[in-house]
Amino acid sequence: MVATAPAASANPSSGVNIRGKEPFNTDTFMSKMCGDMSGADKSFVFNINTGQIVNTKTAYGKAPYYHLAAGESRYPTSTAPHGSHWALTNGWEMVSGNCEFPQSSTWTWYDKERRISNDSVTNCGGGGGGLSVNESYATTRGASVSIGVNTKLSYKLTDQLSAEIGFSASYSWSWSKTHTLGRTVTVNPPRGRQGYIDARPLKRTVRINPVFHVQFYTWSDGQSEDGTTVHSWRGRGYDRIWSYGYYVDTYADVLNTDGTPAMDFVLRDKAGSC
Repeated sequence: MVATAPAASANPSSGVNIRGKEPFNTDTFMSKMCGDMSGADKSFVFNINTGQIVNTKTAYGKAPYYHLAAGESRYPTSTAPHGSHWALTNGWEMVSGNCEFPQSSTWTWYDKERRISNDSVTNCGGGGGGLSVNESYATTRGASVSIGVNTKLSYKLTDQLSAEIGFSASYSWSWSKTHTLGRTVTVNPPRGRQGYIDARPLKRTVRINPVFHVQFYTWSDGQSEDGTTVHSWRGRGYDRIWSYGYYVDTYADVLNTDGTPAMDFVLRDKAGSC
C-alpha cells in the first residue's frame, strides 16, 4: 500500500465554511464552540464584530452581554429588578445547537522504521534461514487539533471524540490492542552479515472539520426580551457552519482483515560475527 497525501480541497459533507465571511477569526471561534469534542446541545452568546464568545448561562444578566430594559419580565425566574427585563445588548447575539464531527479527508503514511524481529540470522557460509517475526506490537491512536496552546488532544478529549464518531470503520479507527505478529520470513544475508527484520507500521490520519449545527439563533433590537429567533446561522438560510482552519487530525494503525496491524517489512543486515 502506498502512503497518500490529504486532498487539499476536501471539505465536510455538510455546512458552510464561514472563514472570511465574518469580521472575526472564525477558526478560533469554532474551537471555542466545539473544543470539548462533545455533540451535546450547547448555547453561546457572542459578539458579532469581535467573535468573543461566552456560555449563555454565564452571560445571562451580565454586562456587556445583556442590559436592563424597561418593562416587566415575562418570566418568573428572571433576575431583573421589578419593572425591567434583561435584553441582549446590540452587537451580541445568541446561538444554540450541537457540534458534529464529519470526516473531511483521510490519508495513510508509514511511521518510523523499527526493529520487529526478536532474533537475527548470520550467514557464516551456510546461507540464510527462516526468521520468526513474533514480537508483540501495540496499536496506537491519538489526535491533534489545529488551534490551541497544546495541539495534542488530551486522552480525555480523544476518548470523548472517539465516543462521538463511534470508532466507526469509516474513520479507520483502531482500538489500542496488543497483537503478536506470528509469521516466519526467510532471510538470506550476504556471507559474513547478520540479517534481521525491521518494519514501518502503516498509519491512517483522518481529518475532521467540526461542524456546528444551528438549532436556534436569536438577536434583539436592544429592548425586546425574547428578540427574533430563526433556525439558521445569522438568518442566512444555512444551519451548519465550519471554518477551514479549525480541524482535528485523528491517527491510528491501519489493521489487516485479521485484526493485525498493517506493516511494511524490510530486510536489513549488518556486519556479523562468525
